[in-house]
Amino acid sequence: MQGTPLANTSRPLAALLLMLLAACAVSPSKQPPATREAQAQEFMLEGKYADAAKLYEGLASGAQSLQQTEFLVSAAEAWSGAGNGQRSWALLGEIKNTKTLYPALQARIEILKAELDLAGHQPQVALSHLRFPFEPLPNEIKAQALLVRGRIHVAMDDLPSAVQDWSERETYLAPNSKDVAANEQLIWQTLTASHAPLGAKLPAGLSPTSRGWLELADIQRTSWEQPDKFALAIKDWESRYPQHPGMQQLVPGLLAKQQALTSFPPRVAVLLPLSGNFQAPADAVRDGLLAAYFQLANGGSAPELSYYDSGTDAAGAQAAYQRAVTDGASMVIGPLTKDGVAGLAAQSSLPVPVLALNYLDTGKSGPAGFYQFGLLPEGEAEQAAERAVAEGYTRGMALVSNDDFGKRMLSAFSARFAQLGGSLLNTGSYAPGGGNDATAITELLNLNASQDREEHLAATLSKRLEFEPRRRQDVQFIFLAANAEDARRIQPLIGYYHADDVPVFSTSRVYELNSNVDNTVLNGITFDDMPWTLVESGSVADMRTEVEKDWPGNFAANSRLYALGFDAYRLLPLLYNTHAIGEPVQGVTGLLSLDQDRRVRRSLDWASFDDGSASLLPPLTLPAPPVTTPPAPPAPTP
Repeated sequence: MQGTPLANTSRPLAALLLMLLAACAVSPSKQPPATREAQAQEFMLEGKYADAAKLYEGLASGAQSLQQTEFLVSAAEAWSGAGNGQRSWALLGEIKNTKTLYPALQARIEILKAELDLAGHQPQVALSHLRFPFEPLPNEIKAQALLVRGRIHVAMDDLPSAVQDWSERETYLAPNSKDVAANEQLIWQTLTASHAPLGAKLPAGLSPTSRGWLELADIQRTSWEQPDKFALAIKDWESRYPQHPGMQQLVPGLLAKQQALTSFPPRVAVLLPLSGNFQAPADAVRDGLLAAYFQLANGGSAPELSYYDSGTDAAGAQAAYQRAVTDGASMVIGPLTKDGVAGLAAQSSLPVPVLALNYLDTGKSGPAGFYQFGLLPEGEAEQAAERAVAEGYTRGMALVSNDDFGKRMLSAFSARFAQLGGSLLNTGSYAPGGGNDATAITELLNLNASQDREEHLAATLSKRLEFEPRRRQDVQFIFLAANAEDARRIQPLIGYYHADDVPVFSTSRVYELNSNVDNTVLNGITFDDMPWTLVESGSVADMRTEVEKDWPGNFAANSRLYALGFDAYRLLPLLYNTHAIGEPVQGVTGLLSLDQDRRVRRSLDWASFDDGSASLLPPLTLPAPPVTTPPAPPAPTP
């Protein structure tokens, strides 16, 4: 009898056949344990941590004794990778008598606890988990422990110890492998993201390799402010660390990068408002630019500078640009005002590239060759949202000025905070200069509702009550957009109205470089700012002191604009020669990078007020999934 194809079978019979075929398939829970374990390991390699965790939990439920513990640990690691630390802790809580486990499994448990506590912003507690002996462990576990310990030391602002950990880690990695290259890249990226001086006063006991990393990073960092000293410093470093891993991996690239940073266009036109209300800010930009110019002028690589009055409007900027082009400019810096920048961006084309000193509205980029660089307050507000989330806060409130500036800051902060999964519980506004501070804060903290409840209850009971208003308890932090004068008035009131335990995040406007003001009232505020303002020693601080001495009359009001002029001049060679920045460069206004709209982005430092002084804080990033721990070795036989 000839068989009937399935396509020609009646629909009920076809459906029945399909059901029978499906029933014959082996479900994941029915697969042999070895197959499911291999699939879980594959999920881990693919980054499918939640899928792996579920498989490992299923394997643990059907296993006994030691094997069950191994699967529970693997499941906890996978849930941690998936971002579910709560489930990881729960599974670890099911493991009893950990001291009876073989050393490698004990180590995996302690490493995972360290990662979870680090993600919970408890670096000291995390470090306490990693005090087990390394001797009996396989190299993979040793390398993992040192990786995590280095991350903890970074969170504790102890970069020398982090570099020591990661340098030691390399001895447990396969020589000349991708893991070694990734480890060295981790060291270098971590060091170059820090702005604190590293080369001087290093702790005793560092290995030569660790000391070499730290000193090389210091040379690279100060090359932006002292480019004339770079080549000599590199030559001296090479003579002292001839076998260092950075010799082949980094030094050639650093020398090439420095060459690109000092090959200026031959003629540079500077477009600034040379009179009127913007003259003082323009003078600060010009003088900061000149501070950078004279560093290289003696070396013969400095360009010819010409200045043009751009006025403050679009027409003035366009006219100044045309004069500069006619005079043979190779590149243009400026204009400074927002209207002037918009005027140049409106041109259909720009025969000479421009580094504008302000920004267009979000989403606008201008014609080819048009770059934007400035001190954008909204960018600082966005980074405040990132810092709050990085510190583990997802529920906040915002207090801003009741003007256009406040609206812009609130919009930037709230948009970025929402992107990161945060929830803004309430917003309030105050009048710049004072007038409604108490009302704004009590409404923000919901104290007025608490007072209303007390009055209603007192009226109901017909008696006077002993009562202290209670603020809302669900808020984790406050974002305050204020200048220094307003912040000095508002911050004490936040404490007075029962919120002295609520962290406050702000931006650079709360900090003035003025020794004659009392900043102790700002204690507890965490804010972002540029290295130019925050660094207290080294080449940046020396240059800032020199600039203040040379231009004392304009420095207090426009100190950060000197830094803008300095960095704008130093960016010229990169933009002129390569039309890009490539890897981020450490400027005095921040860590500088270029986005797809040719906008220079600044990654800022963080500080908090402590006894009236700004104290630098270690950098934080949004938590990344922990590195997967390698599979456990087999249990030793008795």
